Amino acid sequence: MEVQKGRLLVVYHEDFARHGFTILRDRLAPAFYELKSKGYLERPGVRVLEPVPVEEKWVRKVHAADHIEGVKHSGYYEVALLSAGGVIQGAEEVVLDRVDSCFCFVGAAGHHASRDGFWGFCYLNDVAIAVEYLKKQHGLKKFAIIDIDPHYGDGTRDILGPDPGVMHVNFCSGYSRGGSSQGLNNHDFALPYNAGDQEFLSWVDRAIELVYGFPHELLFIIFGHDNHRDDYGSFELTEEFYPEFARRIRAKFPSRVCYVLSGGSNPRVAKAAIGGVVEVLSSP
Repeated sequence: MEVQKGRLLVVYHEDFARHGFTILRDRLAPAFYELKSKGYLERPGVRVLEPVPVEEKWVRKVHAADHIEGVKHSGYYEVALLSAGGVIQGAEEVVLDRVDSCFCFVGAAGHHASRDGFWGFCYLNDVAIAVEYLKKQHGLKKFAIIDIDPHYGDGTRDILGPDPGVMHVNFCSGYSRGGSSQGLNNHDFALPYNAGDQEFLSWVDRAIELVYGFPHELLFIIFGHDNHRDDYGSFELTEEFYPEFARRIRAKFPSRVCYVLSGGSNPRVAKAAIGGVVEVLSSP
């Protein structure tokens, strides 16, 4: 019997909230249970996946041995493995056309983790590991990434920036712009620290057009809600921004999209931002 394709997969593990990085973890359970209380997870075509850790052999294809040893000594290695495993498993479900899109919670973020260094609450580069896995296991060759976290995604640029099969569109506040521009498909949007919804969305439209013109097999959205005016990053975004962002992405890319949670600490903002995105992605 043919199995009907699902609409949305939400990837979540309670260990993210138990053992995640201290600044990031307190938002996770409130945001997830907000999705349950709103009924989004009970909508037709929506399911939840509890991930398992990624095997270390995949981490070693992306990160140097000294980097891995450093993460092990940080105390966050296990939750970082679990976070990367969740991104891989969510993205794989999308690639196998079992769902249109996925939203991956994490216990430790990834976009500041470079090949041989880590900082900023990021330990293993979950998206880069997922790209490597999908290349080797499923033969994918082309990926696009839109990173809306206000802090520059230097780790992702370090690992994936030189790859001609990857387009990396990186939003950041003007003061935090940095990193390598090496590679044909790298685009940096350094916005004023006080950019609001409309200014940010105008640049989102430009990012969407860039990605639409790049023939890719999977789009990653690195989703940091620390860009909200009441969170710890820059920008003056409001709660209305997040569902509108998701609507614009979905209008152009109705499938083959994987959202990966990044920065943010405010539980109220997390509930509104993640809830706004999941409400859109779970709607008919």
